[in-house]
Amino acid sequence: MGDNTIENVSEFVYLGSLLTAYNDCSKEINRRIAKATGIMAEFKNVWKSKSISVKTKLDIIRTCVLSVLLYACETWTLRKRDKDRLLAFEMRCYRRILNIRWQQKITNEEIRGRIGNITNIVQLVIRRKLRFFGHICRMDDKRLVKNVVFGRMEGTSRKGRPCREWLDDISEWCQEKIDVLQRKAQDRDLWRMTVAYALDTNGQ
Repeated sequence: MGDNTIENVSEFVYLGSLLTAYNDCSKEINRRIAKATGIMAEFKNVWKSKSISVKTKLDIIRTCVLSVLLYACETWTLRKRDKDRLLAFEMRCYRRILNIRWQQKITNEEIRGRIGNITNIVQLVIRRKLRFFGHICRMDDKRLVKNVVFGRMEGTSRKGRPCREWLDDISEWCQEKIDVLQRKAQDRDLWRMTVAYALDTNGQ
């Protein structure tokens, strides 16, 4: 405004999340993993304790660790390497609370069997993002967030392979075009079925 100069930057932190010029969520996901790793370290005495049940330790992970890891995950655009990093971090947490070292060569499938058949970290992201998408679809057309998500900018894109967009995840997980999914989201029961289908076919 006026004579003030606005600095042009490639990335900045807003409301606790790292935003980048080209929508690269990998940096933010790495930040979240680092913060969640710090929380895991603070509970090291809890993980070592034999008097605390695995169920209680899992509850602590969901409440204190995953809440930090998944902060604003509804805004993420996931790539395969991001999913792999998230799943790897999740397994490190489970190995920690089960006191299993990597030298023991116990498979991830066996570890999941020990803790129970629970929704994995990638599926949690998928569920949150799809629910957020459905909420946006049911908003009034005048809402700014709806115009931002479904609007299109004029002009040409930069050279090279196009960046993966937020809506690309939605379309890929549900295996439908966005306009079809917008209509489905208007019916809450139908949308819940669509989300359940996406969770069954993705994130494994």
